[in-house]
Amino acid sequence: MIRLKIVSGSRRGSTVGYGRDPVRIGRGPGADLRFDDAQDPVVSTHHAQILFEHGAYFLVDTGSTNGTLLNGRKITKQELKAGDRIRFGFPGGPEAYVELDTAEAPTLPGATVAVTVAVAPRGSQPVYDAQQDAERMASVLKSGARDSSALRMADQAAHEVAERRAKKGGQSSGDTMFILARGINQVTEAVRSRTKSKWVKVVTGVGSAALVVISVLAVVIFYQRRQINRLVSAKTTIDGQIQSLQERMQTETDSARLADMEDSLATLTGSAQSTLLELRRKDKARAEELSAGSDELDREIRRILVKFNASTYAIPPIFRERLQFHIDELVHSGNLKFMYGRKQRSWPVITKDFDALGLPDEMAYIAWVESGFDPNAQSEAGAAGLWQMTTTTAQSMGLKVDGTVDERLDPDKQTKAAASYLAALLSEFGEDSFMLVLASYNRGENGVRRVLHQVARDPGGFRKDKRDFWHLYRLKLLPEETREYVPKVLAAAIVCNNPQKYGLGN
Repeated sequence: MIRLKIVSGSRRGSTVGYGRDPVRIGRGPGADLRFDDAQDPVVSTHHAQILFEHGAYFLVDTGSTNGTLLNGRKITKQELKAGDRIRFGFPGGPEAYVELDTAEAPTLPGATVAVTVAVAPRGSQPVYDAQQDAERMASVLKSGARDSSALRMADQAAHEVAERRAKKGGQSSGDTMFILARGINQVTEAVRSRTKSKWVKVVTGVGSAALVVISVLAVVIFYQRRQINRLVSAKTTIDGQIQSLQERMQTETDSARLADMEDSLATLTGSAQSTLLELRRKDKARAEELSAGSDELDREIRRILVKFNASTYAIPPIFRERLQFHIDELVHSGNLKFMYGRKQRSWPVITKDFDALGLPDEMAYIAWVESGFDPNAQSEAGAAGLWQMTTTTAQSMGLKVDGTVDERLDPDKQTKAAASYLAALLSEFGEDSFMLVLASYNRGENGVRRVLHQVARDPGGFRKDKRDFWHLYRLKLLPEETREYVPKVLAAAIVCNNPQKYGLGN
């Protein structure tokens, strides 16, 4: 059992206890440990979670805005120990002290370990058989060794490591390398003292010690690989749960249920990210491989998001589907090369004005969706030019539009105005909200502002994670036309950024 003694914040003076079920912590209605919206504003709606895994309690930050601190250090996932100090949100977040009631696994006398640790909750983990693990380790360590000291060392070290692991519920105790290194030193000293003047015996003894060293490394590598495989498996399982949840969100129409699903998604993505971080500590290359993207389209999306500091862990499956649809539509349209030629002719003017304000090229593909890069395009609604500005928008950006002159039809002047308009929106919404800016170009910035103001009326609605495009997209708070507009723009960017692949090369 774990108890949290709350020493500050809205729950100050209370002590709460939990068993082995996950404990959700935050200001949301589904939180098991819920803090007050007004008194604890630095706590996120779903801030953190306590999980019981492999015989120990872990604290997991589930993507909170202001972080979770354990003993003064920001964490993503960390094992909890009695006396630990937790702060939910910095600065000034509520603080709690950890108390644990955990039964220590018994240690039997002698070299033989017969300790078996109970299974993790709900039968999710197999029972750890310390005796079997010790025998397996000893077998590897003894391989090729003939010296009696080496053989004894192998038995003793294997059983000691197994004992420590048993107390950790079958997980690494963190002492394996220390125990094995100590054993190696003992073997080396024993061999050296017995063979001071007997060179042959020295060689034989040292050979045994060397074999032990090699065996130790083999054991360490074996267990490292096992831990890495467990982490990869855990991440794969969580990713599957995320995929399933997002697919259910696509068809859900009830706003309250969608909000609950969004909270669950935040929990799952927080767990996935903490698992990936732990994997990165053990195998950086494997972690990078897993986080690079599941396929080529996923990697293309993430490459664009990184440029805008707008990376997200879970891209909604429906967004991917619509993006792929618009890519296919472009490729099979029959006039792709013609449109690409227009784009190439307009590009020097566009990039000059965009570069002057530091705008990434991807935003310029608004012109592809709006006009097909036709500087003389006019719509039935009265929009005109490369960027399809209305008279009101053009005039607000300093362009002259009257009965005698229409500067919207001047590609250079209208592009300068469009660049300034987009830069102003990025300044208002934030660099990482570039997809929200794309949505604003279709919906109108006032329409997007109204949605954000609507979200702000909910608890914590002013937070960054509640104001980004993905949150509004998943909760269907933007009109369908706008939700479709953003993947259209990105589809044009992806096709034009890969001209050889899509048959646009010279």
